[in-house]
Amino acid sequence: MTNSSRAGPDGPCGHVVDVHAHAVPAGLLDALRTCPSPEVGTGRRLRFGPRWTSPMPQALTDVAARLAEMDRRGVDLQVVSPWIELSPGELAPAAAAAFLRLLNDGMAELAAAHPGRLRALALLDRGDPAAAAAELLRTAGRPGVAGAELPAGGPGEALHDPAWDRLWAAASECGSFVLLHPWGAASPAGLAVPGLGDIVDNPAQTTSVAGAMALTGVFDRFAGLRLCVVHGGGFLPYQAGRFDAIGRARPGGERGRPPSAALRRLYYDSLTHSPGSLSFLAGFAGADRVLLGSDFPFPTGDPAAVEAVSAAPALTPAARAAILGGNACGLLGECAS
Repeated sequence: MTNSSRAGPDGPCGHVVDVHAHAVPAGLLDALRTCPSPEVGTGRRLRFGPRWTSPMPQALTDVAARLAEMDRRGVDLQVVSPWIELSPGELAPAAAAAFLRLLNDGMAELAAAHPGRLRALALLDRGDPAAAAAELLRTAGRPGVAGAELPAGGPGEALHDPAWDRLWAAASECGSFVLLHPWGAASPAGLAVPGLGDIVDNPAQTTSVAGAMALTGVFDRFAGLRLCVVHGGGFLPYQAGRFDAIGRARPGGERGRPPSAALRRLYYDSLTHSPGSLSFLAGFAGADRVLLGSDFPFPTGDPAAVEAVSAAPALTPAARAAILGGNACGLLGECAS
């Protein structure tokens, strides 16, 4: 990665790093046409069992356009994770493993082809903790691979179940960055209104999954886990006081650590769509726990994510520089002279 006069001029790192962006290897669809599953359909859609994905946006595979947009937005490095709709929860275990190997090897090749601009996350199998841990370890040593993306929802045990300890242990030992991303969230209120899924359901899923992990001691047992929750952490920062109040009311809760202490061990992306909310998030978690996130290339993201950090009130220049890239550089070992 090269220095940029655009990025974080007041910070110790000097780079802008977007940790929440999505990509698909350009050759994936062609490679899958010779595989039995998932099926490639018309309109750049894939079928996972009974589920068809939505049409795959061209922006996910167009690397030249991605790099040009990064230049326009002042982003030096993107940490790209696979399109979450590629989660193979409907496939049989062997087919899911084969697909994820193909996808993740393609992601690694994408990052290796652009070492100064891209790093990749491997997609993990949400339905199989053992397979997820094995894939994280298999990809951890690949050049350009920074960690893994894990769907918050899907088949299998809940993420606070002890079955997942093998993944948290592997990620902690490797120092891997893990991005927890909503997937398949159902409306907690049982409502079906256009747009409500992105507005409420996805943040609610993040809140419930990470909240359960905090309440059951996962973050205490794996203090070295580098887990990032997207969309500003859902409702976690705003409801941290409620976590503590109800935690105290549980048997023995008054003698234990408050759940908010565990929540402050998480990393949060900056995608709040509100400068005031971003300032609140940094006040809750600490500016050293907030990472720039845009959700590129989706319309529910924020193409002006860099400007949003700069506009957030109550952030010092040092805090802004840390959020824009200093924190991510430290996590990913990307600080350059």
